[in-house]
Amino acid sequence: MRLLSFLLAMILVNATSPIAKSQEKLGDTKLLEQLTVLEKASWEAAVRGDKEFFRTYLAPDSKWFLADGSEVGRDQVLKNLDEFKLTSYNMGKTSLLRISDDAAMILYRISYQGTHKNQKEAYADIESSSLYVQRDGKWQEIFYQETPNAGVSHGTAEEAKQMVAKAIALVNKEGESAFEKISTGKEGMRDRDLYVFVYEAGPEGKVLAYGGPKLAQNPIGTLAREVKSPDGDPIGKWFQEKSNEQGAWVDYNYLDPATNKVEHKFTWITRNGKYNFGCGFYTPSK
Repeated sequence: MRLLSFLLAMILVNATSPIAKSQEKLGDTKLLEQLTVLEKASWEAAVRGDKEFFRTYLAPDSKWFLADGSEVGRDQVLKNLDEFKLTSYNMGKTSLLRISDDAAMILYRISYQGTHKNQKEAYADIESSSLYVQRDGKWQEIFYQETPNAGVSHGTAEEAKQMVAKAIALVNKEGESAFEKISTGKEGMRDRDLYVFVYEAGPEGKVLAYGGPKLAQNPIGTLAREVKSPDGDPIGKWFQEKSNEQGAWVDYNYLDPATNKVEHKFTWITRNGKYNFGCGFYTPSK
């Protein structure tokens, strides 16, 4: 009986020893899997606007540093869920930086879009990092930071004009077969935020080529007058009305393919024969 008691006591001592605790510690691979699941769950909760998730997911003393330059704590994150609606996101591969047994960071790239106070917002290729701490046996996020891609550059007004002239020369040479090259950006028909579109001239003209960012609905084949900006402005109608052989500028807000955000844009629109050609440059907000 004394031997049995001694053995049980030894088991209890071993179970609470530092060696036993180290054996219980998750390996890096398993920890990365666990934290990645948590991170993805946070993005899904943001899509749902699920405040209850974030009440327990975020540590009370958590801080977020976002791509727009804002710094927010947990209470502000919960409040912002009433104003910011996440519509979609694309999360890249995660990697792990283990700091201690109870602290680890995962890093990845993210692109997402949504609306804030009914204004569209979108960010592309953001470098994200989330620091998790383990408290009372549960992992919580205590720090999150977004770093925008600093390598984005934009075209100029003169470059937009030059691209329109290049597209006109291509169509004059190859005819309508050039529309596919314009839409796919071949032969210099796309450069950073610069791309070309072609409409049939006239009020019933259709979109014949579009080399811009992917939209929910491909505009090719639709009536030009039905094309609208994210703000609802009838930009297709403006293009048809203002286009002439001398060229004209039209300004509006549109999705910038360099930043994946809705930015102010100036488009040079020119008529050549039975076609209207356009190419614009963006003036992104700082």
